[in-house]
Amino acid sequence: MMLQLYQSNRLEILADRLAQVLATPQDDPFAPETVVVQHQGMGRWLSLRLADRLGVCANMRFPMPAGFIWEMLEGLLDDVPEQNHFAPQALPWAVYQHLDMLKGEDGFDGIRTYYEHNGEVERFQLSQQIAGCLDQYLVYRPQWVSTWERGQQAVEGDEWQAQLWRSISRRCGGEHWVSLQKRLFNKAQQGGLNSEGLPSRIALFGVSSLSPGYLNLLGLLGELTEAHLFLLNPCQEHWGEIVSESDRLKQESDESEEAFYFDVGNPLLGSLGKQGRDFFNMILELDPGSEDLFVPPTGNNLLHGVQQDILYLQDAGDLPPGVWRKDDDSISVHACHSPMREVEVLRDRLLDLFQRHPDLTPSDVLVMTPDMDTYAPYVESVFSESGDGARIPFSIADRSAVSELPLLEVFLRLLEMPGGRYDVNSMLALLEVRAVAARFGLADGDLPMITEWLEQAEVRWGKDAGTRKALGLPETGQNSWQAGLDRMLLGYAMPPEDALFQDVLPFDGIEGSNAQVLGGLKAFADEVFRLESLLKGARTLEQWAQSIPMLLERFFLATEEEEYQLQSIRTAVAEIVESTATAEFDGRVTIDLLGYLLRERFETGGGHSPFLGGGVTFCALTPMRSLPFEVVCIIGMNDGQYPRDRRPPGFDLMSGRHRIGDRSRRADDRYLFLESLVSARQVLYLSFVGQDIRDNSPIPPSVLLSELLDYIDRTHRDEAGELPSRTLLVKHPIQPFSPRYFQSGSDLFSYSELMCRAAGVVSDSVPIRHLVSEALPEPEDEWRRVELAELLYFYANPSRYLLRNRLGITLRADESLLETRDPFELAYFQQSELMHGMVERALEGESAEALLGLEQAAGQLPHGVYGEQLFERLNAQSRRFAEGVATYQADGETVTLELDFSHDSVRLMGKISDVGPSGRFGYSVNRLPDSRLLQLWVEHLALNLAAEGGITPQTLWLDSEELIRFAPIDNAPELMGQLLSLYWQGLSMPLRLFPKSSRRYAEKLQKGNELEKCLEEAQRRWCGKHFPEFDDAYYRLAFPDADVLSGEFMALSEQVFGTLLAHMEVQ
Repeated sequence: MMLQLYQSNRLEILADRLAQVLATPQDDPFAPETVVVQHQGMGRWLSLRLADRLGVCANMRFPMPAGFIWEMLEGLLDDVPEQNHFAPQALPWAVYQHLDMLKGEDGFDGIRTYYEHNGEVERFQLSQQIAGCLDQYLVYRPQWVSTWERGQQAVEGDEWQAQLWRSISRRCGGEHWVSLQKRLFNKAQQGGLNSEGLPSRIALFGVSSLSPGYLNLLGLLGELTEAHLFLLNPCQEHWGEIVSESDRLKQESDESEEAFYFDVGNPLLGSLGKQGRDFFNMILELDPGSEDLFVPPTGNNLLHGVQQDILYLQDAGDLPPGVWRKDDDSISVHACHSPMREVEVLRDRLLDLFQRHPDLTPSDVLVMTPDMDTYAPYVESVFSESGDGARIPFSIADRSAVSELPLLEVFLRLLEMPGGRYDVNSMLALLEVRAVAARFGLADGDLPMITEWLEQAEVRWGKDAGTRKALGLPETGQNSWQAGLDRMLLGYAMPPEDALFQDVLPFDGIEGSNAQVLGGLKAFADEVFRLESLLKGARTLEQWAQSIPMLLERFFLATEEEEYQLQSIRTAVAEIVESTATAEFDGRVTIDLLGYLLRERFETGGGHSPFLGGGVTFCALTPMRSLPFEVVCIIGMNDGQYPRDRRPPGFDLMSGRHRIGDRSRRADDRYLFLESLVSARQVLYLSFVGQDIRDNSPIPPSVLLSELLDYIDRTHRDEAGELPSRTLLVKHPIQPFSPRYFQSGSDLFSYSELMCRAAGVVSDSVPIRHLVSEALPEPEDEWRRVELAELLYFYANPSRYLLRNRLGITLRADESLLETRDPFELAYFQQSELMHGMVERALEGESAEALLGLEQAAGQLPHGVYGEQLFERLNAQSRRFAEGVATYQADGETVTLELDFSHDSVRLMGKISDVGPSGRFGYSVNRLPDSRLLQLWVEHLALNLAAEGGITPQTLWLDSEELIRFAPIDNAPELMGQLLSLYWQGLSMPLRLFPKSSRRYAEKLQKGNELEKCLEEAQRRWCGKHFPEFDDAYYRLAFPDADVLSGEFMALSEQVFGTLLAHMEVQ
């Protein structure tokens, strides 16, 4: 038997050597080959490589180290328990159960205080942290565990943990890793071991870290069977005594004698390779046979030079600096403003590589990131875009299941609903998922209509009045789901009327086939609210597991493609139940804890997308993921995010007591970066968020990236003798359409045709193109007949009319979330509408008290006394305003006049209502907007054109601040003809007529101000700080450049608003 070590700086060479080993048949031709790997991704890559070398890869197992070790113990020892009661997934439950029993004991004061002030989920999280420490003790401090079980103290401050361990060990009864290991070596010393229970050949491939206990067992296996270790070693020299520069300086400052025996060697290897150094030192203590398979890099570029320095353990900084050519992009570093920009830049750089290297394929590229869930949406967005005709195939691995499978997230939200606010946006978010909507008979197109109903019915949050009472708020059902649904159901059942029915105000607008949609909405809400009773109380996990299928059936109607998502939920629940059974936990828990466990499992566990799924592979930057690729990219190399730093809890007894072989997340990340550097065959691409997206200030990269750049600067100079990092580090613009990407001679480039066109728009050398740069063809003759209402709509916003009516462009307001807070003030339009109703009632001599009940039932007034006080205040204002209205309101009957006027083949028709003997009178409880003032002027001209004998064609309008009067006009046909001509012109080109800005310009001009002062005032209204007119989406689209207040604007403002103001009297 033997223990054979194979070392190489190339993983593919190790795989080929493994293929040679496997080519020799085992004694049993049906026995499977066992190759231990530390990550499933490594197993997948290795199986593909072996299949390529051997023709087929079959009857081969790729277990993980922990599972393999347990199998070996089962094969070598009798009475090994089938279930490991101390497994990482079971130990938290044991800790949770025993902490609850021991919290009253001496020494558990801190635990007892934590339990008294925290809930079930927080207590279990504490148990998980403690269990994590105990698991590490089993693996890395087995002597502590043995000491505790003898009833002795192992280290200072271990009293309560020792007592907890003894309690768990007595209850579980089964053997754990430490006791089994001790029994195994005792049996070996007695000569009682044989290889009958072991495979005849074992291989360990690509593992970069194992605990001392695992390595000792590996050495024992080498005495019993054929064991082969295939390890990636970045250096062919002995580097067991090298240290980082910082460690050497620390030893010198401590005047340690060891400082004289340690060497830095290669600074990168010394800084990044501490974990690997300790691992290889422990391997060599096993005294294996050794076969070196190192291969020097064959190229002469920067990447191969750095790899060669590491391979030969040399510090090139002690040699004359090498020359780095600017066309050498084997190592490149990119600083961007955001993760999105990192991915956009990456895509362009990969397209450039594929163009310059035709033999390079997408499957030759690996992209890693420390935070896959953050970058995955940007990758999907950028790499799925094929508008430029250059789509790069890709696959994403290592996303959390929650981010990849939408039904999982919905299910977790449902579990969190009971006892919550039931706010309208959270409820609608559930219905956005097709499987949920389909379960209640709702289609994709129903959601916008449902959203509009809920907004108009003022549904904010809460099931009913009871929800508010449970949260310590006044017990009112206003703005609740029950109030809104009652209004909708009553509105469908009753004819439209503005009156309460049993204190419920019917909601108008639901009729006909919409009843089915309303029924689906009601059924959905009822099922969500029923969760409070279905998920109430504490149960055993077995009982919860029996309830889950019922919940899935109630809320999801999954397609065949979606069914596996629901199966993932069932599987996860079953695995949680199994872990509690292993730990012999039989306690009762609430749905909150089960929901936490499922969310934790789905957020930390990978989704269903496989590693090496085809095309460019995107994956998480995790240990043992350093596979060889022609191009290795690492994005998200941000300061503070990589290397990751895990701060141990205060009760971690290993903290501050470091030993060789201990795991460290930070050391793992450093060694992974070193392995990635070694595994890149042609290109190493690195990027980070290096510029603040708000103020463009620089942001430092990961310290690992800085160390690499520092080493390159120590060992190389560019052709001009400058530091290479000044050119290697590329700082990208904040936008992908920056003209810098498309200028000749620039080091920046982009393959996006769309961004190139956009860059032409923003470039100073290219004028801004307007949507309508030339006059549209004249409209058909039917447009020559215009209704008065259409003309009024035109003059409210001429640009909007042209874009909507001629070009069919309708710009909708940004879809914002519905309001989920109780109303504390009335919205502007709501207050205006309410006060208008109050004024009407006052004019009719009626009380406005009835309106109070209507407004409360409609859910618009603030709750309680404050809402009533607000109502009274507005009512008092409205009654005072009504007195002014009564003064000017016409006595006697009013008539409706017919309008029929023609000008240059344009015919204007319509009706002018509410005309009395002294003309028209109207009012608004708020100040009259400028657009409405212009409409009032058009109506006044129409009145003068249609007025008959006995009617004085004047217009009076009273608003909250002034009385506006337009007197009779002799030249109304001429003025209306001008407006109709502008209307016809505005059907072909956007008019530079903007009511707010035009009025301000005309007012200043009328008062004799200089043109410059007039334009300054108009400019403040157009693009100033307070509600600028240019914010209107239609104006922005019609006039993308804000500087439009000249020429035509001045002429139109004077022609339209100048004439209006000349005829307007204000009192």
